[in-house]
Amino acid sequence: MKLATCFAKEKFSMKNSFMKTWKKAAVISALIGVLGACGKPEVIDNNEPVLRPVRTMVVELAESGPFKEFTAVVDASQKVNLAFKISGRIIELPVKAGDPVSEGQLIARLDDTDIKVELAEAESSFNKARSDFNRGKELIVNNSISQADFDQLQANYNSASAQLESIRNKLAYTRLEASFDGVIAQRFVENFEEIQGQSPIAALHDIGNINFNVDVPESILINVRPESAPPKVTAVFESIPETVFDLTFKEISTQADDVTKTYEVVFTMPNSTEHTILPGMSARVRVMNSNTEQNVARFYVPEHAVLQDSKGNYVYTVSSSGEGIGTISRQDVVIGNITAWGIEVYSGIEDGQHLVTAGMSKVQGGMTVKFEQ
Repeated sequence: MKLATCFAKEKFSMKNSFMKTWKKAAVISALIGVLGACGKPEVIDNNEPVLRPVRTMVVELAESGPFKEFTAVVDASQKVNLAFKISGRIIELPVKAGDPVSEGQLIARLDDTDIKVELAEAESSFNKARSDFNRGKELIVNNSISQADFDQLQANYNSASAQLESIRNKLAYTRLEASFDGVIAQRFVENFEEIQGQSPIAALHDIGNINFNVDVPESILINVRPESAPPKVTAVFESIPETVFDLTFKEISTQADDVTKTYEVVFTMPNSTEHTILPGMSARVRVMNSNTEQNVARFYVPEHAVLQDSKGNYVYTVSSSGEGIGTISRQDVVIGNITAWGIEVYSGIEDGQHLVTAGMSKVQGGMTVKFEQ
């Protein structure tokens, strides 16, 4: 019995040892497999090279023909700050900002009590001086008074007449009236204020016709030929881009701005009856180039697509050599101003070319790339 028990224990021990040995062997074999896999080199198929991707756009001629675009500021065709010529206290101020007014309409009135007293005194002095002068004219005929006395009477009469006219003007100056038909753009004072002469009371604008003030650089203005026909000029507002307004030329400044070195050109049009257009608003003014003008912009491309180095301005284009695959080319360009449609390109690219618009910093001429629009 003891012998059988001992034999069973030994058999169990041998089996347990065998299982442990087998598990160790399995672990070692797995580790060797992992390490062997890590050490295998990656296989690259040299028959399929990795192409750098770029994004492109198809260059197209400007749809509306060649033009130049400028930022303009709307202004009133006439504007003035209305002011009294004399000091005083305002006792009547019937208008407010935004009110339409007619020429001659009352804008404000000063207290005229003291001036009316001065006027009464001036009229009295004038009447006396006139009476003395008329009597002197009769006396001088009979030599009843000397020539010197008559001259003094005439001088007193002239002085009293001038004084009366001055007081009458002063009384008229207590009324401030509109100089032309327009709109009260702003009111600077309140009723019953004490004001000084020449201080502005209200701003009057004529917005029946409105101006578009454009600052034009000398580089563009110098190419305009005086004998050429006036170009077509239009204006567009960002908030109503579907509406195009026709403009006419009004005037041009011959003195450049001291800071910007630009010349102010003014265009005008009758104000719209369908939209509220007010002074101070911004607009885009487009001037169509004449056929004889040099440096006519033919294309408008994204500003960031135009690069620059020591040789000048250039762009990258792609010549297609397969489905979505092409070769990079560098093309020097002549550019103009930056507009809402992009930067003007006068020459250097052609209609229908694929222009690189993203990935320019990673490519160079002659490189094969993968491109998409």
